[in-house]
Amino acid sequence: MLSELMQPSPDVGDIAAAADRIRGAATRTPLEHSPWLSRVAGAPVYLKLESAQPTRSFKQRGAANAIALLDAGQRARGVVTASAGNHGLAVAYAAARSGVTAKVYVPAGAPSVKKERIRALGAELDETSANYDAAEAAAASWAAANGAHFLHAFSDPAVVAGQGTVGLEILEDLPEVANVIVPVGGGGLAAGVGLVLRGRAPQVRLVGVQSTETRAMYDAYAAGGIVPSPITPTLADGLAGCTDEAAYARLRPLLGRIDLVPEGALLPAIRAAFEMHGIVMEGAAAVGIAALLSGAVHVGGPTAIIITGGNIDGAVLARALLS
Repeated sequence: MLSELMQPSPDVGDIAAAADRIRGAATRTPLEHSPWLSRVAGAPVYLKLESAQPTRSFKQRGAANAIALLDAGQRARGVVTASAGNHGLAVAYAAARSGVTAKVYVPAGAPSVKKERIRALGAELDETSANYDAAEAAAASWAAANGAHFLHAFSDPAVVAGQGTVGLEILEDLPEVANVIVPVGGGGLAAGVGLVLRGRAPQVRLVGVQSTETRAMYDAYAAGGIVPSPITPTLADGLAGCTDEAAYARLRPLLGRIDLVPEGALLPAIRAAFEMHGIVMEGAAAVGIAALLSGAVHVGGPTAIIITGGNIDGAVLARALLS
């Protein structure tokens, strides 16, 4: 499987082609000005609302592109994937639209709202794995045993190209952008956006953020390669789990550093976004706003924050609003 993941990175042409390919299967999301965060940052701040996708996550883009590129044999054999929740939901949605069978492995503790929506879209769901890394291993093993196409959540070049379309839209809507803040999990979104910026706007600073409890890529950066990283409880479940060498190698030339946001800053960020903008966002999406509110990241010039998803359990949202 590693040899399959170590495929060449897509280029800006591949990402532009993906934008054409997924038109109608993914939404061109709004870039909303935030007067509140602009005051906090001392610079214009805009929110790229990927929570407005039909599956309420940027993952819709990568899954739609990858499913569209399957050949006839792969479609006939079906796809299998592992996910913290949003990628699996996106794969289930894209597969259902294309008449492809899908099986999704998620951690047992994945948010119930994500698991219920995956089932509702007709995908087979396996939730017996203890964590994301175990789910990925189980999905890859099942694919090898059953001949299904294993669709990796963040290292597949087609997925990376789809995610990169977020960057194209930001540049089109805010040509003067100086900074793009992106939550980092496995690194697929950050790599896709980074490839766009390197190709079309190299002067723009890409800012990667993780929470203190979802720090696999941060630890890889510090060590100069993939190292064991603890798996601990987190509100940012979409960023949890380890990354891999392919994702690290692709991202490192595009993103100079990753900043950590205190885990305790996530609930206040979720609450503030709801109160100030009426935006419902999940913990993984909150790290960008939390980065500004906590002072973990400082910016100068127009800044876009990618709000990666809005699939949050009602109980967690209630905790945030009452915090």
